Amino acid sequence: MTVVIRYATDRTLAEALRSGDVSAYEQLVRDHGYRLVGLAFNRLGNREDAEDIVQDLLINIWEKRESLYVENSLSSYLNVSLRNRIFDHIRRETLRRRAVDRLLERFDEMQDSIVDIMAAKDLNRMLSEAVAELPENMQRIFILRGEDYSLKEIAAAMGLAEQTVKSYSSELARRLRSSIANKYPDINRTLLIVLTYLLTKN
Repeated sequence: MTVVIRYATDRTLAEALRSGDVSAYEQLVRDHGYRLVGLAFNRLGNREDAEDIVQDLLINIWEKRESLYVENSLSSYLNVSLRNRIFDHIRRETLRRRAVDRLLERFDEMQDSIVDIMAAKDLNRMLSEAVAELPENMQRIFILRGEDYSLKEIAAAMGLAEQTVKSYSSELARRLRSSIANKYPDINRTLLIVLTYLLTKN
């Protein structure tokens, strides 16, 4: 029979976590995982996002367990950590949506026929879905492009060589083209050409 060790107080549980006790981590997940997902879902309204944020939070606690310090309530500590992650998620989503909106404005300016072929809300949805699948560094480049940063300015902001940013931008455009074309095979190809131009121009 498997014996399940249960820590009676937050302090002893935190101490056990710091020492690398796997059973303490399992207790943390059992006691708080579902509750945290509920809190995140109430704030975001998206269960998948809520589960991802809580999963990342709990994994981060385990990976950085040696520096874990809980003065009083573990629930309060987790709530604050979750709140900060939710705020970061909302901020990133806001920046990403703004970048998508600005890119759509440029589509309007450069190729009016695109909007005739496909409703703006459909374009918005396609781009939002595609950008959400990108690695974080490429999402940041996309957001900075939405803020009218040049490749040189993006390189300075991210602490990267300009050639590296050019390579990332080309890969960013390729991934967006591929993602959109695979999901929407009937899409007007002009949109993909304009998208590549806007993301890779100096």
